[in-house]
Amino acid sequence: MRKGIYRIVFFTILIFCFLGYLLRPDYYSVNLSQRLLPPSLSHPLGTDFLGRDLMSRICLGGLISFGISFISVLISFSIGFLVSFFAAVKGGFVDKILVSLMDVFQSFPGMLLAIVFAAFFKGGIYGVILALCVSGWVGFARLSRGLMLSKLKENYFVYSIASGERVLKAVLRHILPNIKKPLLIQTLLAFSGAIIVEASLSFLGIGIKPPLPSWGNIIADGKEFILVAPYISVIPGLFLTLSVLCIKNFLKID
Repeated sequence: MRKGIYRIVFFTILIFCFLGYLLRPDYYSVNLSQRLLPPSLSHPLGTDFLGRDLMSRICLGGLISFGISFISVLISFSIGFLVSFFAAVKGGFVDKILVSLMDVFQSFPGMLLAIVFAAFFKGGIYGVILALCVSGWVGFARLSRGLMLSKLKENYFVYSIASGERVLKAVLRHILPNIKKPLLIQTLLAFSGAIIVEASLSFLGIGIKPPLPSWGNIIADGKEFILVAPYISVIPGLFLTLSVLCIKNFLKID
C-alpha cells in the first residue's frame, strides 16, 4: 500500500510539471512590479525576485531535471553494460584492464567527478549530462560484470553458444532477463542520485544556466530572500525531496 502511495505521488509530480508548463509556458518574462509576490490566484506558487512566475519555472525545472537524469542514466547504463560485457566475456587481460579502469573512476567521489567535469565544460544541459555519465557508468559496469560472470557458466547460456548463437545476442536473450531485477534497482538508485547531483550542480552555478530554470538554481535564487520570501526555495526543495523519496521507494519491488 505504501509503495503504491509513493508511485502515485511521483506520477502526480510528473503530471503536474507537464500540465503546469503547458498552462504557464512563459518562464522567463520579467515583471519587477510583481517581484516577491506570495502565492495567489494569479501566481499559484508566487513570483521570484525578478517577478517571474514560480509555477512555470518550477514545472519546467522539474521536466529539465527529470529529462537530464533519464538521459544520463540511459547513457550510463549503456556504457556500463558494454564495458561489463567485454570484461566478463573476454576475461584475462581485457578484464583486468577494464576492472582497473573501474577502480580508478570509483576511487573518486561521484559528486567530486561531476563537479570537476561540469565546471570544465562550463555547465549547461550537455555539460551536466556528460558530468552525470562520467560519474554514473561505473556502478552499472561493476554490478553488470559481477552478475554476468555468475551466469556465463549456466547451462542455458553454454548450450546457446554451442548451438551457434552469437555471444552478444545470447547475453541479451538469456542473461539480461535473469539479471534485470538488480539492474532495475541500480537504475532507480542512479536516477534518484542523478536528480540530486543535477540540482546540486545547478545550485553551485555550474549546472543549468539561466534563464533556463532548474530546481537547484531556483533554490539558489531564493536563498538571498529566505526570510522575506521563503517559498522561493522551500517549494522547489519540497518537489526535489518528494521526487527523490518516491523514486527510491520504487525499490521495494515485488
